[in-house]
Amino acid sequence: MTEDLPAKFTLITLSYNSGVHTARCLTALTALGGNPVIVHADNGSTDIDLDGLAVQFPRVRQIRNDRNLGFAKGMNQAAATATTQWIGFINPDAFVDRDWLWAMQHVIDDHPNVRIFTSLQTDAEHMDTLDGAGDSITFFGFPYRSGFGHPVPANLAPAEVFAPCGAAMLIRRDLFERLGGFDERFFCYCEDADLGFRARLAGETTVFVPDARVAHIGSASTSVRSDFALYHGYRNRLWLYVKSMPLGLLILTLPFHLGLTLVGAVKDTFKGKASIVWVAIWEGIVGLGPILRSRKIIQHERRLSALRLAKSLTWNPVKIATRAIDHRRLL
Repeated sequence: MTEDLPAKFTLITLSYNSGVHTARCLTALTALGGNPVIVHADNGSTDIDLDGLAVQFPRVRQIRNDRNLGFAKGMNQAAATATTQWIGFINPDAFVDRDWLWAMQHVIDDHPNVRIFTSLQTDAEHMDTLDGAGDSITFFGFPYRSGFGHPVPANLAPAEVFAPCGAAMLIRRDLFERLGGFDERFFCYCEDADLGFRARLAGETTVFVPDARVAHIGSASTSVRSDFALYHGYRNRLWLYVKSMPLGLLILTLPFHLGLTLVGAVKDTFKGKASIVWVAIWEGIVGLGPILRSRKIIQHERRLSALRLAKSLTWNPVKIATRAIDHRRLL
C-alpha cells in the first residue's frame, strides 16, 4: 500500500543495549505506509552507534538519555513530546510488518470508541509460533502474554483482550495522559499490564488486531530469566495486583496469589536465585506504601464493577497452565 495516512500517529521505540535489533526495528518502522512520526529514545546504551543511526534514519527523532531510565520513564519521556492523536509503543526487538499501521487503522475505524489496540506477535525465529496475542491476567493477578508458545491459529478475528502488550501497541494520547502514563516505579516489566489494568478499571477496552503482525525476539536487552527480569517480575507483579484488584476480588484471590508466588519463589531458590527472589518480594512488600496510596485513588475513580472485571480475568486452569489464548468476542 502506498497511500499515506494522516499524520496522527507517533511511534516510539526505546533502546537499552539492544544491539543490532534497534536498526532492524527502525528499518521496519520507516518502511511503514502512511506518515507516522517516529521517535527513537535511548537509555544510555553502550552497544549502539547512535550517531550512525541518526545518519541512517534522518526522519527519526532521536532522544538520548545519559543513563538507563527504565522502560516506563523512558517511554513516558518520549511520549511527552508527541502531539499526534495516537501514540504507539514498539520494543526495539519488535519488527512490524509493512502493513502493520494500515491494519491498525482499519480496526480503529471499525471501533471508534476504543482507545487501545494491541498486535499479533510471532516469535521472530519461529514465525508460526505465537509470542503473544494481547495480555491476559489470571484471577489471582498474574499477567501473561495470551497464547505464548502456541501455534499461530489460522483464523484469528479482532477480539477484546484484558490489556495490551507493550511490545507493540497503540493508545490514544489523551487517554495515556489521563492515566498518567506508565507507572515509573515499575521501572521495567508489568508496566504495560498495569497500564491496561488501570484503563480497564476506568471503563476502557483493549482490542487485539490479528492483521497487525509483529515479529518479536523478546528480552533482547535482558535475558528472559536474568536476575534483572526475575527481580522486577516478582516485585512488580505484587504491585500490579495490590494496586488495581478490587477489594472483594483481592480478598477472594489473595491465598492463590500468595501461594503461587511462594511456590515460584521456592522453585527459583532451588535454582540458585534465592538472593534475588526473596529480596524482590521483601522490597515489594516494603514499597507497598505508595502503591496503596495509588490504589486508593484508582479504586475511588473506578468505573467498572468488580463482577464485570472478574468476567474479563482468566479463570480457566488449563488456559492458565498453558498460557492459552483468552479472548472475548467484541460486541
